[in-house]
Amino acid sequence: MKNGILKSIVICASVFTFVSCGDAKKSANGFELKGTLSNASGETLILEQMSQSGYVFIDSAKVDEKGNFEFTNIKPTAMDFFRLKTSEANFAVLVADSTQKLNFSGNAKALGTDYKVEGSPDTKQFIEINIELLSVSKQLDSLQGVMNSKMMAVKMDSSKMEELNVQAEGQFNAIFAKTAAVLIKKVDAFPGTIANFSAFNAIHIEDNMPLYEKVLKELSEKHPASSYTQQLRASIDQYKKQFDLQEAQNKLLPDGGAMADIKLKSPAGKEIALSSFKGKLVLVDFWASWCGPCRKENPNVVRLYKKYKSKGFEIYSVSLDEEQDKWEKAIEKDGLTWTHVSDLGGWNSSVCSQFNITSIPFTILVGKDGNIVAKGLRGQALEDKVAELLGS
Repeated sequence: MKNGILKSIVICASVFTFVSCGDAKKSANGFELKGTLSNASGETLILEQMSQSGYVFIDSAKVDEKGNFEFTNIKPTAMDFFRLKTSEANFAVLVADSTQKLNFSGNAKALGTDYKVEGSPDTKQFIEINIELLSVSKQLDSLQGVMNSKMMAVKMDSSKMEELNVQAEGQFNAIFAKTAAVLIKKVDAFPGTIANFSAFNAIHIEDNMPLYEKVLKELSEKHPASSYTQQLRASIDQYKKQFDLQEAQNKLLPDGGAMADIKLKSPAGKEIALSSFKGKLVLVDFWASWCGPCRKENPNVVRLYKKYKSKGFEIYSVSLDEEQDKWEKAIEKDGLTWTHVSDLGGWNSSVCSQFNITSIPFTILVGKDGNIVAKGLRGQALEDKVAELLGS
């Protein structure tokens, strides 16, 4: 769940996605923007507001022979994101509203590199956050290059490759953790600005809910009508709802606890109980023919089944389909040769309420003793756990 909830509102490095055009509350005059550029040669600067539908032209200004410029026709605006550009590839991002008087300094040929803005604490916060994000991006790129070279050197040795993967994961996590710690301090020191949205991709909401709520409280007081505030509130509410659902499911399916039995009918109409597989390692796989991610995962599950079936691995697939014909065709097309059951109830299936299932694919790995080993495993994580329990 990490990072997932706020991705639609994240601004990270030079990738920008916006969900609103600010607050409905505006002052009488637009913010002031002037400045000085080095390496200038009479460029025309364009100021644009960054919105969900694209970039909205605000004003233009000519840079004089001394590198000075001033915008004189900026309309009243609430707190929002803007970009100052000479071209699509050469721009700097500003965060401002009608109360601010901005003084910009930078390089005309590289506006987004090492620019400074006086008079706007929001833009200053944005710049400082993105300096950290760009730094971590460079570190990760460098580490990725080193690891790729090492992988090429040992590409025929699976054990060494796995060792390198573990090593790389540890290094990646350390870099992210260090960056997150720096950004948390910055956001905590100045919570009342939408510039903080650029930091959220590196600050996991599940580990830092009080910080997210602090930002929301400050924004609600300063910009109550802003769509940014509303989106953050909706995202926090959504996460809390997901967390509550997860907690409820964990109570129904406690790790190490006994797996409740399931008794549903096969495509042929025969009732098959999950408990009949006791003594084997069983993957209970909740899926449906209409579920794209489920179907995409099926080739991995087929390969896993073929590899470990002889070692006591079984799969008990529970479909949330409503139409038997589509269910059976998906089984045949995907080559799913293990046990299949369903009550054809869709999301009203008895298993959804029994196990609080709100999304698929969803898996439960049940040990030979009938107790729950793990939940929600897919792909490599699932294979690693099966290999651990049955031997590779």
